[in-house]
Amino acid sequence: MKIVRVIGGLGNQMFQYCFFLYLRKKQIETKLDITDFNDYSLHQGYELNRVFGINDENDIASSADIEGQKDQMILLKLRKLLGRTLFGNVNILIKKTHWVEPNYSAFYETVYKTDHSYFDGYWQNENYLSENEHEIKQIFQWKFIKPENLNLSRKMENEESVALHIRRLDSPHSLRQLLYTIRLHIVFRSASKEYYINAINYILAKIKKPVFYIFTNDILWVRKNFPLDNNYIFIDWNRGSESNQDMYLMTRCKHNIISMSSFSWWGAWLNENTDKIVIAPKKWVKRFDSKDEIIPKTWIRL
Repeated sequence: MKIVRVIGGLGNQMFQYCFFLYLRKKQIETKLDITDFNDYSLHQGYELNRVFGINDENDIASSADIEGQKDQMILLKLRKLLGRTLFGNVNILIKKTHWVEPNYSAFYETVYKTDHSYFDGYWQNENYLSENEHEIKQIFQWKFIKPENLNLSRKMENEESVALHIRRLDSPHSLRQLLYTIRLHIVFRSASKEYYINAINYILAKIKKPVFYIFTNDILWVRKNFPLDNNYIFIDWNRGSESNQDMYLMTRCKHNIISMSSFSWWGAWLNENTDKIVIAPKKWVKRFDSKDEIIPKTWIRL
């Protein structure tokens, strides 16, 4: 049996679930470890069941399944909090059963052939999705959509709607959130104001009468830094446990401008418009040795 660790926000959980399906496709008995959510205060907890109705209890690893597979070394715990930049590849220092993804967004095609039984990573590469693309799009269907979002989605489908995701880091409210924020700064880049301006101008040059729907956690910063007119509409009512509805609305827009965020990545990937324009940052992570292969080849990188 192989076990896939699930942790992080909704976008990361979706990537990890797709890696789980990738292993299953290889006829390997695989389960999900969701035990870290027992004391996880970030994001909205484990969301795959609540949002998409993924509730097969047979897919969830028990404590007995996990015991002995998962390394508990203090170095590994620090690495998970502060990121690979400080510690590098620690696979040589941990249990032989526990395999840590060495590089963000790289594709490890034959990872399923290893002797390792516990997999810890984000698996943010479209190649893990390609064999199950149709199944994944059927699985990631919202089981509940707020009426106001459903009504807005119909409007989006009848205009040149553009989902514009401007993600800013939240102010930490606890030690764990502070460490998580530090890790984000160490590992990931932040999309610059210039990136968003260039992306908007690209859309304006290609699309007649676009309507930009802005998804952001910092409306004041956006208003201060961007000249907005009536063609820019803020989506600000999906909060807390309903924040997943923003991703749904991103999928219903005709085009997408994403940030360095797995959340908006999925909003763009699940967008079924065959003529969609998706714009993404040219460089996703800071690590010099990162494969940085998260962006599909058909998307525009600026």
